[in-house]
Amino acid sequence: MKFKVFRRRITTYLIVLFVVLTLGSIVWYKDWQSKFEAPRQDTQPIDFTIGKNFTLEAVIGDLHYYDFIKDEGTFKYALEHTKDATQGRDGALKVSNNTIDREARYTISQSMTAWQLADILLNQGDYSSCNHGCPESNFIPELLPGGDLAPTMKEKYSWVKTYDDCVKSIGHDGGQLSSEQNFIQTGRPRKCISPDGREFTQGREGWSDTISS
Repeated sequence: MKFKVFRRRITTYLIVLFVVLTLGSIVWYKDWQSKFEAPRQDTQPIDFTIGKNFTLEAVIGDLHYYDFIKDEGTFKYALEHTKDATQGRDGALKVSNNTIDREARYTISQSMTAWQLADILLNQGDYSSCNHGCPESNFIPELLPGGDLAPTMKEKYSWVKTYDDCVKSIGHDGGQLSSEQNFIQTGRPRKCISPDGREFTQGREGWSDTISS
């Protein structure tokens, strides 16, 4: 009698253990698969340039930092297990048996899955020599930390409405103010060009464009 009770308990424990392990495996698998999904939806294409001194870790780190991939380890797995149909150039980055070309531009987006992104990096690079300089930013259009689009110059300086605003806006992004010497010599009104290329005249309302939009 005691043996039968013991056997039933063991059977119950084994069933419970099996159920727990099965559910745990399902949860783990779904979580793992979710890491391959696109971080965002309906985002615009971005040009990503891989410079000639980039490491694989830097490439994957940038893609994660700017929200193109959900998980670095999972993306590296996608790179290793996606078919590489092109031969890498000299100096290409090695990912297991696959290669990613340096000095190349790739059109990607944050609404691509890890598998789609891996296929582009392995097979769809547009070679662009950095001998005469690579882009200042790895991403065009420029991105803010976290992955949101950086504001355009016109958006960034939309608060500039008057000559006085223009004077305040001159700084790191550029801009220009006519010299005091010029004002004294010519008697013409002082002018200010804001960083986004609009010209303001002291004592007058409005502005004019000095660069094409």
